[in-house]
Amino acid sequence: MAFIRIESIEDRRLDPYRQLRTRNLTRYSQRFIAESRPLVQRLLESTYQTESVLVDEQYVDEASTWIPPEIDTLLVPHDWVEELLGFHFHRGFLGCGIRKQQPRVAETLLQARHHEAWTGLLAVGVQDPENLGVLLRNAAAFGIQDCFLGPGTADPLSRRVLRVSMGTAFKLRLIEATDLSELFETLRENRVDSIATSLQEPSESLESFRRTGPSLVLMGNEAFGLPEEVQKMATYRLKIGMELGTDSLNVGVAAGIVMHYLVRISATS
Repeated sequence: MAFIRIESIEDRRLDPYRQLRTRNLTRYSQRFIAESRPLVQRLLESTYQTESVLVDEQYVDEASTWIPPEIDTLLVPHDWVEELLGFHFHRGFLGCGIRKQQPRVAETLLQARHHEAWTGLLAVGVQDPENLGVLLRNAAAFGIQDCFLGPGTADPLSRRVLRVSMGTAFKLRLIEATDLSELFETLRENRVDSIATSLQEPSESLESFRRTGPSLVLMGNEAFGLPEEVQKMATYRLKIGMELGTDSLNVGVAAGIVMHYLVRISATS
């Protein structure tokens, strides 16, 4: 493998990795960062383009065993790593990926209407990256590839989301859905049901619900759930029965329960 040995910490090829603690380049540069060997490997295996891989020189022998020779692999001295990144990093590998154009709402739902078992996920106001990472990991586990990102939702390719999702976000179609009125109109046009998770009445018990066609699962903010106006636009409202005075579940846990039921139980009953 032909490593590119970086001679100056000011080298512009290092810019995507610079001061990661305080700068999130993904929002405006069309890039994202995957950190640690497992996530970089999953980036390389995905359909995303890899701009470069950054390697701490202490891991050069290991890097030569798995990074493809055609990838630009930037080798930096170990003593630079903390200064470059802005925090202590001991995993040895980072990768810079290029965002790709994802499907649009209309074309995704037009395809969904022809598949009775299609299930999608919409996250509205899920601000915590760890919660969004859990949602995406759950979605991938249950074969839900189309994940819509509503207003106020965290960046699905941020470092924390990727870490928590264990890179499963790379396998999903991530679709921006900032205009919810337009989304619900398109759902109705394509006869795709929207299923809101809700603790408010009127809500149907999850275990008594039977889906009848393509369905989009709606998950809301960690503290406040789905806005009332979103719940009113949904085809159905479902609630998870809870005991011992428990009044709510973490959004990732609730999503896992609902996804499992809709994909594995309700779709086959």
